Amino acid sequence: MANQEQLKRIKGGVEVWNAWRKANPSIRVDLSGGNFSRMELTGVDLDGANLQDVNFNHTNLSGAMLSGANLTESSLMEANLTGANLKNANVSDADLLKVILVRANLERAHLAKTDLTGADLTEVNLNEANLHLANLRGVKLVEANLEGSNLREVNMVQADLAGANLGRADLAQSNLNQANLRGANIEMASLIQVNLQEANLQALHNVTILQLSKARSLRQARLDPPIYEQLAREYPHVCERD
Repeated sequence: MANQEQLKRIKGGVEVWNAWRKANPSIRVDLSGGNFSRMELTGVDLDGANLQDVNFNHTNLSGAMLSGANLTESSLMEANLTGANLKNANVSDADLLKVILVRANLERAHLAKTDLTGADLTEVNLNEANLHLANLRGVKLVEANLEGSNLREVNMVQADLAGANLGRADLAQSNLNQANLRGANIEMASLIQVNLQEANLQALHNVTILQLSKARSLRQARLDPPIYEQLAREYPHVCERD
């Protein structure tokens, strides 16, 4: 249950709130269920806070400290979290529609079943993050770090992953139809039963024919000619399957 005194204190402004947190580092923060929509919370210290079911829609949380915070079932639609630190945060079942997470740190964060449709995650750090069953349709992940992340059964239709690092990522059964992976690193990534129809797979780094052969479909995918020719020769069913 939310602490009413804390709810009142944070609405007094970031400077007051952060000073109080610095003076009281051992006090547990519980703002669950609070409404902070459209507030200016740049650089706010919410490390380890209970923010379950909180409304952060359209809120400016750029540079916010949210490491280890509980954001389950929260709503952050179109919120600005540029450069925010969400390392080890739990954001499962949250609504992140069109959220801005440019250069944010989400290392080992839990984002299972989150809706990130249309979000901007340019240069985000999602190293070893869990995004199982998340919706990343149309998400911008240019130059993002997704090394070792769990991307099983994720919807990444039309996502932009140009130059992203997907080394050791598990993409099994995910949907990357029409996604852009040009120049991405997929070293040791699992592509088992991945839908790569109409995807841009040109200039991939550390790709193997065996990896691509595990895909559910590469129909009409854009591949470098030598790779396509070898695939079509050794695994023709992958290129032809609907």
